[in-house]
Amino acid sequence: MNIEWQNESLTLTAEICAKYRECANNEWKSIPENLKKFTEGRLEETQCQKRFRESNAYKLIGADPFAIQTAYKECHKQILLFSCKDLQEGKIETVNACIAFQKVQNGN
Repeated sequence: MNIEWQNESLTLTAEICAKYRECANNEWKSIPENLKKFTEGRLEETQCQKRFRESNAYKLIGADPFAIQTAYKECHKQILLFSCKDLQEGKIETVNACIAFQKVQNGN
């Protein structure tokens, strides 16, 4: 395992989770009550990082390790640049790096 990548990727993940938490806070009233606990659990930092630790990207499996790292860094950068409205509209699905990263995570 690459300890530098593990540390860096967990930092990137924490920043992405914080961005989504910030966006969720603005929309919290519109989330159905039965989904609030689920949503909150997934966005909470330790849960978010725990889920990432179990991922292909964290373990650098499923594709070329350098390609995984590059895609995640690029996707991370774009997520932080997007507004909450952009994220809600699914603009992340238009970013090639995020699409490539998602394929790694899904094992495709």
